[in-house]
Amino acid sequence: MNPTTLPQIESGYRCENGAVRERNEDACLLFKAELGGHFALRPLGLYAVADGMGGEREGHVASNAAIRAFAEYVLTNLYFPLLRRRAPREADLLDALERGVFAAHDAVTSESLNGRAHAGPDGADGVSGNGGTTLTAGLIFGRRLYVAHVGDSRAYLWAGDELRPLTEDHSLVRRLQETGRLSADEAHNFQYRNVLLQALGQNGALTADTFALDLPAAGKLLLCSDGLSGFVAVEEIAAVLSGDGTAQQLADRLYEAAMDAGGHDNISALVVTFVF
Repeated sequence: MNPTTLPQIESGYRCENGAVRERNEDACLLFKAELGGHFALRPLGLYAVADGMGGEREGHVASNAAIRAFAEYVLTNLYFPLLRRRAPREADLLDALERGVFAAHDAVTSESLNGRAHAGPDGADGVSGNGGTTLTAGLIFGRRLYVAHVGDSRAYLWAGDELRPLTEDHSLVRRLQETGRLSADEAHNFQYRNVLLQALGQNGALTADTFALDLPAAGKLLLCSDGLSGFVAVEEIAAVLSGDGTAQQLADRLYEAAMDAGGHDNISALVVTFVF
């Protein structure tokens, strides 16, 4: 395989406190692997954003545990077999992502229980057990994108001068809009707009959205927490992604846009540019 024919995949990110929060409860993952030579492998990229919840004692622990456990599972069960020349089927890829989400859920639950067991009466020395996190991940392998999603962090695809949302929020406000009980204007100021119906580490049955799609010849993938998507208009996000620059420069501009909007929450913007 001629290396010049391999996909060109680059990434950059910002994962910051914002202007108000004292602790960053977001976590981000960027991983790309290439193997050159006569038996070259197509590049593989794994990217994820997690937005922790539960207050300053829990959120950062939950998001960190989720990201690490998810990456460990996917790389162990997907990338390492690739090194042994075991080509995965599409069903294997989607299954690995879904099982990775549940491994992350178990890790968050374990962290919460361990923290609660070692905490003082007010939880001052550990996790209270109420921590949870979103998780939105994208895996690029060949010219296919595989997505796993729980919560209200988001994935967008920019291609052909159009910004396409790939994920749907697992939130109460979205459910009320779907059932016609809340208008778009009412949703913006809804008292419980941050309540999630699905999150890792929380009680109840967990389901993850997983799907795959073909990627265009060139484009940009954005994964972000609601510190960006909740305060910066989608039109402004599209305007940034339509511009020139490296993946890191685009991530920096998105971060600045969220800060210009007040920086009210932790801000994560992970941008992947690709050309096939």
